[in-house]
Amino acid sequence: MNAKKQPINYEVWRKFLLILLIVFAVSCQKETEDLSIDAQSLKAKKNQVNAPFEFTGVVYDISATPDGSIMVGVNSGTARSIQLIKKGEVRTMQEVQVNTDIQGIQAIGTGNAFFTTGGSDLAEDGELYRVSNGNVRMVADLGKFEKDNDPDAYEGIQWKDQECESDPPDFHAGAQNNPFKVTALDGKTALVADAAGNTVLQATTTGEIDWKVLLTPPLNESGDFKILSENEDLTCYVQPVATSVAVGQDEYFYVGELTGAIPDGFPTGLSRVWKIRKDATHVVCNEKVTSNDYELLVNGLTSIIDLEVGPDGLLYVVEYDKGSWFASFLPDFIQGGRISAYNTESGELIKEVSGLEFPSAITFDKKGDLWLLEKNVMAPSVRMLDPDEWEWL
Repeated sequence: MNAKKQPINYEVWRKFLLILLIVFAVSCQKETEDLSIDAQSLKAKKNQVNAPFEFTGVVYDISATPDGSIMVGVNSGTARSIQLIKKGEVRTMQEVQVNTDIQGIQAIGTGNAFFTTGGSDLAEDGELYRVSNGNVRMVADLGKFEKDNDPDAYEGIQWKDQECESDPPDFHAGAQNNPFKVTALDGKTALVADAAGNTVLQATTTGEIDWKVLLTPPLNESGDFKILSENEDLTCYVQPVATSVAVGQDEYFYVGELTGAIPDGFPTGLSRVWKIRKDATHVVCNEKVTSNDYELLVNGLTSIIDLEVGPDGLLYVVEYDKGSWFASFLPDFIQGGRISAYNTESGELIKEVSGLEFPSAITFDKKGDLWLLEKNVMAPSVRMLDPDEWEWL
């Protein structure tokens, strides 16, 4: 069947854009308020060496700690917690009381981490939290920043019209945010990929927030911004959707895109990876413009959902599914996801692992082993990737 002839459900893609996969968790959130985390989230298990740890609930991100443990942000209905995979066991590091799901998580020490929570309509939610030695505090109100500034609509080249966010009754015209993945510049400063805001935000533990990067739409065959829909009064562009950010070992950091819906077919081959100077700010990543502050490192990818710089200096890129994120709604179109490793100077593809089942996040432990989260909203599991799975190119 020709995928390009499939009708596009714009309500579905808007929900994915704003909440990014949280739509699948709705059924899990019903009738679970009285269930304990032990009953819902701690059913992680390891039956044999290198077998996956399985979780009940929804998991969006993982992060390795300096002592070799793996932090896992578990959402089981309204019970949310950070779990630790340590020495073959799973234990609770911290239960958290937040309005929306834990999305990104970044360890900044043993027992210390940043984490983000999901956005909601008109940027009413979405925060950056710091966990430190058993204490949890909200350090940056990212939703308020979006409401007050809405950078993709009012900063840079102002390419997005707020009316394009309207999809009642779920979403309304105005500022929208969804803080997804997070990484640390240091123990007091985080970079947050805001998926619905199409930005990377820089936030500190003292509440200071600014937009560091603004993404622009992918280009069409004519070199113009790709249009999703238009009429005489309104033009809406295909949204880049910032999902991931990784800090390099040099003076650069990297940003990955998911890519929103397109007018026909599935958004394949449109996702990009940008290479940006760490000391730059208010960077507008635009393929039409050259700059000393950024460059397009890799393009032609599909549904990037995570990035990490490995101990070998390569940039590891996670693509959710070859058929795009639409495959998570249409099982017949599942083609398998991929992790690929690139040279950060040339953008050359060095090695890859393909055929993965909705790979969703990666992290490297202190020994340099890669840990992988798969099936983030369906039956999440976390495992160490077998080095023999890599195909060198």
